[in-house]
Amino acid sequence: MLRDKQKRISHFLLSLFILMLPAMHMPLHADLTTLAKNDPIPMFTTLNLDDSLLLTREQLLYKFDGSGGRDYDWADKKRNRVNISISPFAQNADRGKTIKGSQLCTESPIPNPLGCSTRVDTPLGDLTGRTNMIALLYNNGCVNTATSLPAGQCLDNGCPNPDAALPGKQCLPPVLTAALNQLFPETAQGSGIRPGLNDEANIDPEERFGFFSFPIKYRKRGLRVEASGLLWYGFGLQLQTGFSTIRQVHEETINLTDEDTFTPKTSTVTEPNVNNFLMEQIIAITDELEIDFCNDFIETSMEDVRFNLFWRAAFPINEDAENTWARFLTIPYFKASGSFSPVKIDNGRHFFAAPFGDNGHASAGLTAGVNLDFLETIEIGGEVGWTHFFKKDYCNMPIPNNEFQNNLFPFSTNVSIQPGENWYFCARLAAYHFLDRLSMHFEWYVLDHQPDHICLQTPDPAFTPEVLECQSSFKVKLGNAGFNYDLSPNFGVGFLWQIPFSQRNAYRSSTIMVGLNVTF
Repeated sequence: MLRDKQKRISHFLLSLFILMLPAMHMPLHADLTTLAKNDPIPMFTTLNLDDSLLLTREQLLYKFDGSGGRDYDWADKKRNRVNISISPFAQNADRGKTIKGSQLCTESPIPNPLGCSTRVDTPLGDLTGRTNMIALLYNNGCVNTATSLPAGQCLDNGCPNPDAALPGKQCLPPVLTAALNQLFPETAQGSGIRPGLNDEANIDPEERFGFFSFPIKYRKRGLRVEASGLLWYGFGLQLQTGFSTIRQVHEETINLTDEDTFTPKTSTVTEPNVNNFLMEQIIAITDELEIDFCNDFIETSMEDVRFNLFWRAAFPINEDAENTWARFLTIPYFKASGSFSPVKIDNGRHFFAAPFGDNGHASAGLTAGVNLDFLETIEIGGEVGWTHFFKKDYCNMPIPNNEFQNNLFPFSTNVSIQPGENWYFCARLAAYHFLDRLSMHFEWYVLDHQPDHICLQTPDPAFTPEVLECQSSFKVKLGNAGFNYDLSPNFGVGFLWQIPFSQRNAYRSSTIMVGLNVTF
């Protein structure tokens, strides 16, 4: 009778939990997550949180309560001092969503309610938009001629024949200079007046005329290690690290100019001129800008190293109550975390690069949560967390000097980047030994990364870093489905699948992990 009531209660809670999942879309607050759009919530073990925080033995003692038999023998043999998990993993992605969560049209818009006949997820190379080649010739709107330089607007570019305002003392490289003279010729030699330059009417709002699309495939393979040790009074220490290889392959260079019917405002911005002087010169342009465009990104690096100080405890509820009340444990926990990032740094010089972890930024974070372990059935709970990233300087990083530039920029400077904070929420469902020695857990994550702040080390109003700041925020919703089988009380194997549900300005990454888990 009691077991039937408890089963009905557990079925109700499980149904309620599943019904709540679709509503958990608000950006709440997070643990030690990362800056990487490709891997924002890296997993280091296949274990459920209780095993990872060395609480399972205490739960089992409450669960079987000295009644004898095989299960109590298992609980008595379970260790809880040190846990080590070694987990190889594989992560794949070839698409995502834009920062607005939208998809791309596969053909020009037609008159229908949806605006285009077919929509697809965004190629990874186009998450922040397609690459605008015409805008490489644009500037921030300042005027800088040989005879006129409005005070306080631009710095002198120091070029022999100054035209549009350029950052610092950098000159437009020869290939782009030739394109500038062809698409936006001066009204008179040396006048510096170029009709149509910086005009939005020359930029295709559908991102086709003068735009490239770069479909790429992302693959990440690696090994992660997590070691947890219990100290005293429920406190413990945890170390997490690993190494990985990222392979991001440029599959195709798609010139969308020929597919479009857009007509620019300026008569010299024609399809032949754009193709001959910009689109067909992409390799020469990137060579002059010292951007590695021709090679796929294949790099191996150590990942971030994380240190976590945690506290957790189990408080029995209804331990001595009548049989009409379900027995369960209330398990609050807290984690203070810090990390340093000894990874290979991406400073924007490889066009198809993907970052490792926090890309050199140190971080710190807090996590707090509570689980309810219904001893005869399931465990439910959740947590909130926050991650702060520390500022880092980057040398000679490409920075836009016009709002229409995207992905490829003609000038570089030294910057300091203060990343935005991460906030996340996690809801959890678990069942211990629900089938022989097989345990499972499911976690639902919602993460929100706030916009970064990019500061020029040498102030120069010709640059517009706010373009990158607006592209830096992202959001993800994903789930972890984990299964662990105990081969003995203190040794087991596991499998975890990290499932992407939705993204904004992030990769649709799917991760598979297997684990060997040992407790001493």
